[in-house]
Amino acid sequence: MVKIRHDLPRRADGLPDTDAWLSTAADGSGGEVVGTAVGLIHDDRCLEYGLEVAQLLMQLGLDTDSVVAGLLCEVAGSGLLDPAIVADRVGPGIAEQLEALLRVSSTHVYKLSSSPMVRSQAEDQVDNIRHLLVALIDDPRVAVVKLAERVVALRVAKLAAPDVQRRVANEAQRIFAPLAGRLGIWELKWALEDLAFRYLNPAEYKEIAAALDGRREEREKGVEAVVADLEGRLARAGIEADVVGRAKHIYSIWRKMGRKSIDFAQVYDVQAVRVVVERIPQCYAVLGVVHTAWHHIPSEFDDYIANPKDNGYRSIHTAVEIPGGAVLEVQIRTSQMHEESELGVCAHWSYKGEEGESLQSRKIQWLRQVLQWHDDIDVYGPDGQLSEPDSEAETDARVYVATPDGDVLDLSHGSTPVDFAYRVHTEIGHRCVGARVDGVDVPLNTRLFTGQRVEIVTGAEETPRREWLNPALGFVKTGRARAKIQSWFREQLAESNIAAGRALLFETLERLGLTVDLPELAAETGYETENHLLQAVGVGECQVIDLVRVIGQGRREAESAAIAPAPGTPPGPAIQGIRIVGDDRQGLLRDVTAVLAELDIDVVSTRARAQTAGETAMILLEVQVDNVLQFARALDRLRRVPSIREVRRT
Repeated sequence: MVKIRHDLPRRADGLPDTDAWLSTAADGSGGEVVGTAVGLIHDDRCLEYGLEVAQLLMQLGLDTDSVVAGLLCEVAGSGLLDPAIVADRVGPGIAEQLEALLRVSSTHVYKLSSSPMVRSQAEDQVDNIRHLLVALIDDPRVAVVKLAERVVALRVAKLAAPDVQRRVANEAQRIFAPLAGRLGIWELKWALEDLAFRYLNPAEYKEIAAALDGRREEREKGVEAVVADLEGRLARAGIEADVVGRAKHIYSIWRKMGRKSIDFAQVYDVQAVRVVVERIPQCYAVLGVVHTAWHHIPSEFDDYIANPKDNGYRSIHTAVEIPGGAVLEVQIRTSQMHEESELGVCAHWSYKGEEGESLQSRKIQWLRQVLQWHDDIDVYGPDGQLSEPDSEAETDARVYVATPDGDVLDLSHGSTPVDFAYRVHTEIGHRCVGARVDGVDVPLNTRLFTGQRVEIVTGAEETPRREWLNPALGFVKTGRARAKIQSWFREQLAESNIAAGRALLFETLERLGLTVDLPELAAETGYETENHLLQAVGVGECQVIDLVRVIGQGRREAESAAIAPAPGTPPGPAIQGIRIVGDDRQGLLRDVTAVLAELDIDVVSTRARAQTAGETAMILLEVQVDNVLQFARALDRLRRVPSIREVRRT
């Protein structure tokens, strides 16, 4: 695991030794302010927490104000320190930054994660993220302090209840780690991912950690030999460089195992070597030495110096085969690039009186980047679940598409023509009735790719479709488009939204063969009346898939309850029938079974027929599913298959 901490000095009673910590952690005028701040903390738990945050911030090279704000964030957030005292004792600048941190910490993005209606609170979750961004706009240092504080929160969560661990880990994995990556603060990103992974996937974490420990001595000896060899080659070439070995973090290894469907024994590049030089020409000179010494793997080469990532990250990445057949990753960068990789965009920010046009332009660039990250946030994945990126590369990926006039717009990875329409203008989105990509008519839930030219077909009136808000149908990727659509429906008559919500709910229940007592469902999901519930469904605030979860679980956990089990039968997998009607075409059955395979649903039997080739086709399936939620997701995903008109339970 990535470790970015040094143990605090301790007294004989086990508590932190603040005198010893201050003597090594702070000096000069900054040290005096830090010492004063330490004296304001009279709670042992808050003191230890604050020292951990402050130490991490100092390791990242932040200024004194940020360190002190991090030091005081926990005691102030716990209500044990009057913010007015902070301004008087350590200065108004620190007090303002601490106030911004407290605003960020006042809400939690996943505070409702224990509720079956979590996805119905999408608007609240986005509002919480906006609280975070408002704080960042006030002072970008708050981003770094908050990320460091979340790392410490994950560390101390090992003593918390499992539900608290999962909530904190979910926040870290789905909000704060992507933000750290967007800002290029890789050390914090890796720490957040590894610590969150430990709570969310404890068995996999322990398995990989044990495997790393088991091979550690052999691996370290191999890397030490390569480091010594490379240092000698660079010295003979007249290149001064700092060469160090670096372990890959556990979450990254797990993701690679999943992407490539391999086990740990087949992950050869679990160690990497970093080479740091002073000038860019030396980076390419080092690259030449590395490729001359060992056989390089062309598919693993990336030049982020010539082509920096969107977040400004710069480095050369290559991979070589070292003696013994192992693969070693090599990163080459300048010392300035290395500093940037640790602190990200904030490494360019001066807090000591820099003025003028340069500062303003940097702030504009920074805010544009963070706001762009916010536009990318969507709390849903393609199957209606809270989403996370498919890979580290996808986190930073952007799609660049052109308008008919040749203007280029950038969208988040996986965006659709609907997202494109709302990016152009809200009115264009509301009036969107179709789309053409490179001159060809396409469905509105088609994924867009870089280089395509997109044209939106508009109608005379604003007529957004409610199905765009169904995450399982894949019409909308970005939070921006989703918010605009929901806002339009909220402005419609309540009666219209109630009727639409009723139709959406009962259409789904009919496909699933389920019945429901609406007043009881409304009460169980926290709505005053059934009309309030149906109106929430009609405007997209409450997703039908969430209601299906509640209905299907029968006051038991949805993941363990089978669909309509026979009386006296224990919950478990059940065989269900699916009837599919669509336009006959080549590959239709293949596409249907591919969807089910992707959802890990076993097909027990299949019957397909078409009255006349090329006309209407009917497919009858029997599948084995674990619960009603899995079955509902399957029906929704099958509706997305091209040329399918109807999907329902038999």
